[in-house]
Amino acid sequence: MNTLKTTILSLLLLALAAGGLPAQDSSTAGWEKIQLRSGNSLQGKVIKRTDTDIFLDVGYTILRIPRASIDVITAQVESADPAARKAGNKPGPRADSIFFTRRLDAGTIEEKARAVAEGVVQVLCLSKSGSGFIINRKEGYVVTNYHVIEQERDISLMIYVKEKKGLRKEKVSDVRIVAFNPFFDLALLKIENPEKVPLRETYLGDYGRVKIGDPVFAIGNPLGLDRTVSDGIVSNRSRALGGKLSIQTTAAINPGNSGGPLFNNRGEVIGVTSSKIMGGESLGFAIPIQYVKDFLRNREAFAFDKDNPNTGFRYLKPPPKKQKAKKKK
Repeated sequence: MNTLKTTILSLLLLALAAGGLPAQDSSTAGWEKIQLRSGNSLQGKVIKRTDTDIFLDVGYTILRIPRASIDVITAQVESADPAARKAGNKPGPRADSIFFTRRLDAGTIEEKARAVAEGVVQVLCLSKSGSGFIINRKEGYVVTNYHVIEQERDISLMIYVKEKKGLRKEKVSDVRIVAFNPFFDLALLKIENPEKVPLRETYLGDYGRVKIGDPVFAIGNPLGLDRTVSDGIVSNRSRALGGKLSIQTTAAINPGNSGGPLFNNRGEVIGVTSSKIMGGESLGFAIPIQYVKDFLRNREAFAFDKDNPNTGFRYLKPPPKKQKAKKKK
């Protein structure tokens, strides 16, 4: 039995010996439920998060839980009060690794574009720019395309804060690269002091629910024209491009959209806009959200090493075969 299991079992036994665990009631609203990979679960308030651990206040002690042992986090525990549930008290968003998922209600493009506006950012580099979206406001994580930040180290973000008169721009310069995967063209960035910046996260959708003909919309910064919204439908949910699947869409995608989110009509991110066929019309492509989730869950495997920007293996080409000398006739 590992150390974590031993600690949890000991605390549970102590709680039972002291008169049992406290019953959950409406006062537990705002608590988080952590489902462990072992099948066990814990409830409490997360008081600190690091890249490797979650610190959970369970009421009578504080537990340090390694992220590697966590399967899913439910951001808010549903109230156990039946009356509260009847009144429409719904469970909050679910957190898996560092991103959140939530089944939202369908609406118009106008409604949903306004609702998710603050979750989309502009990624600014010295030689180029692109788009991105916030996946975790408390920890400051942002997803974009790898080709947007490729060979760049000086990266900043332009975020948009909602006010009465519209959206206010605010530039964030303290940004670092956490991980990237060139093959799937994905990168993870982190704002170093997210508590100092008013952020709003987006929710990741379910690729299994994506169907041909579904209405979608993209928000990004094509050719530097920030806050551009384009809508369309899913033309093909599994187009094979370059050895991997892509979502094909009629929503307009142009340089500068790269790294931005492709939303469904619920305001859930179902893909990351990445490319288009030049010279064609309404032929845009997005990286399916299941690739993004796998990348985020396994981000340590793709971690960026600031001391070695070319992290990874380089395979040397085999030496060419020697050509046989032609015999003289």
